[in-house]
Amino acid sequence: MKIKGGSTVDAAIATLLCVGLANSMSTGIGGGHFMTIYKRTSKKVYTINAREMAPSAATQEMFKTKSSEKGGLAIAVPGQLMGMWQAYKIGGKLPWKDLFKPAISLCKNGIPVSSTLMSAMHSELRKNPPANLRKLFTNPDTKTYYKAGEKMKRPELARTLEAVANEGVKAFYNGSLTDVISKEIKDAGGIITSDDLRNYVATVDDPVSIKLYDGITVYSPPPPSTGAVFQYVLNILNGYKMVPSDFETKTQTLTEHRIIEAFKFAFARRSTLGDPEVGTAEFKHNISQIVSDLTNLNYGETTRYKINDNKTFKYKHYHPAFSLTETHGTTHLSLLGPNGDAVAITSTVNLYFGSDVVGENTGIIYNDEMDDFSTPNTTNYFGVPASPANFIKPMKRPLSSMTPSIAVAPSGDVVMVVGASGGTKITTAVARVVMESLWFKWGIKKSIDYPRLHDQLVPEVCEAERGYPAVVFDGLKGIGHNMTWVGGGSVVQGILQLKPGDITANSDYRKGGKPAGY
Repeated sequence: MKIKGGSTVDAAIATLLCVGLANSMSTGIGGGHFMTIYKRTSKKVYTINAREMAPSAATQEMFKTKSSEKGGLAIAVPGQLMGMWQAYKIGGKLPWKDLFKPAISLCKNGIPVSSTLMSAMHSELRKNPPANLRKLFTNPDTKTYYKAGEKMKRPELARTLEAVANEGVKAFYNGSLTDVISKEIKDAGGIITSDDLRNYVATVDDPVSIKLYDGITVYSPPPPSTGAVFQYVLNILNGYKMVPSDFETKTQTLTEHRIIEAFKFAFARRSTLGDPEVGTAEFKHNISQIVSDLTNLNYGETTRYKINDNKTFKYKHYHPAFSLTETHGTTHLSLLGPNGDAVAITSTVNLYFGSDVVGENTGIIYNDEMDDFSTPNTTNYFGVPASPANFIKPMKRPLSSMTPSIAVAPSGDVVMVVGASGGTKITTAVARVVMESLWFKWGIKKSIDYPRLHDQLVPEVCEAERGYPAVVFDGLKGIGHNMTWVGGGSVVQGILQLKPGDITANSDYRKGGKPAGY
């Protein structure tokens, strides 16, 4: 992209298309994304909502007796390509079709199978997926399932990408592929129609933002992203004015306790959010007011006063309105261009390999995003009901944990580009990495690699990654936290620029990634 004179947005689109092949278990053109774009010259921030939409025939009760996780009914209208097109209109420079060439070449010549992709394949095979998915996993040369290091060719998907490259995004949504896609989904038991594809819109929205005590402003997408929930964590903790000494051995337990309490308050409010574009005027106003509260410094300060440094509480203390809908795996990209522009993208097909439906003609792996909606007349373990704000409605988008974020200094220079995969753990992982990088001055390598804590209020347990300091683990237990050890769960990608030109990046070792630049 650099050699051809491409922009940061060009690089983002081309990279996301390729990552959709290398990490096809987590993302691809059958899914959707949220994107945050920063233009250095104008200091303008854009967010793109390319979240998948419920079909026009969808109903609140459609999954009362049927699975929302796998099969055609679980598929929501994909938004990935439309979101890319919106980004291209904002900041693309190269010809649209050129951005597809690397991905098309990989499809034709072979996509290197990573150990992560191989592991995901074998995990899915244990669930006896449909024949088309098993065929996709099978190396035609060896007649066995792909192993790490082998190359997977996807000729059907190559033809699909060529159509979009040559005809534009309309090929997918209102062109040569539209009826083919709707038929593939219908044949799998889905209800998406060609009109649903034609009516899909990826929106360009203003970001939600919060100014930290050091003058840095953090930008994230508005609902149905939970960017405001992530920012609420920072908002609550902002008043402590944390510095490196707050994470020394003698102070770390108290600091971590405060962070965990902020997580709990934030997740209690998360359940009140939903897609503000579908619903009554009152519903839209309520969502707007909640977002305004979560990002208001006085509101954060009021919440901070509720944190008791000596104890934690049962879940009712945090006033959860509704139960939490679990979200699942994703892929994140962080990009910073030589001209100071930045792009953060978090993309998903939801569960590994989405709905398990692979288009016989298109080669597309379709999402299972309908599973991210809440189901009426259900309660969680504590009797807390499902959130009406996230019930299914036609053309509605489900609530998402995806939080691609960009932090900007008062000078206008990008300080941080960050985001994560890991479902509900995205919120806590991104918040921790931002705090560790900006407040504790750890650097991006240590901030991302350091073992993380996660607490989402319900269930009443705080998870610590193996390798986390045992003395702090025990100290938190002494305060009353129900601590448990886990293997992991979130994967963060980040770029840090505390001084202009002093750029460092880290791709989380937990998924085998590596940063790249020039």
